[in-house]
Amino acid sequence: MAFFSDPLTFKIAGMAGVLAGLLGSLMAGFFYRGKDGERYSPLNHFISELGEEGVSAKAGWFNLSLIVSGLCLLAACISLGLILPGTLARIAGVIGALCALSLALVGLFPLNLYKQHAASAMAFFRAGLAMLILFTFVIITQPEGAERISRFYGLAGLPGIAAFVYFLALAVQRNKQSKALEAPAESARPRVSRISIAEWAIFLSLVLWFAVLAIAL
Repeated sequence: MAFFSDPLTFKIAGMAGVLAGLLGSLMAGFFYRGKDGERYSPLNHFISELGEEGVSAKAGWFNLSLIVSGLCLLAACISLGLILPGTLARIAGVIGALCALSLALVGLFPLNLYKQHAASAMAFFRAGLAMLILFTFVIITQPEGAERISRFYGLAGLPGIAAFVYFLALAVQRNKQSKALEAPAESARPRVSRISIAEWAIFLSLVLWFAVLAIAL
């Protein structure tokens, strides 16, 4: 446990996780050409479309980056749960580990395997929201004299919480009409998709959250 309770473990694992996700997304996005030859746009494409085999030129690289990112963040979440004080922090660490494992499964089951992919992705979104809420609460309510990080840094989780809530609300609404995470046909793809933007907001807010905490610890 000493390895995981070392802040350096969180710093290295957290930064490695976000960098793997960022680099994989940038590479796949740069080489992406859709079924109609369109370029990738975060304004109206799901992140998972970067890993759609047979469509995304670098799907394999992207899916591998999600697996690597998930495994790194698994270690980071366990570490943070042990670094912060209290039983609630341990619970947050376990939920964070489940979130990270779900992210790895999203890479293992790309969009082509929709049923497994959607189950993994929704587990990631739900666990991610619970993780951020719990860790944010733990950081803000640390007892006097036992602070491992300034309570101020609890605010770093708020953008992610808002993004998760907004995305899940849109997913529930969309699921009433079709499959919530299924990419639309190109002829029906809107110029701007709120749910795609919300998904990217989750991605970027998590990158920010892990980076801020890694610097602050």
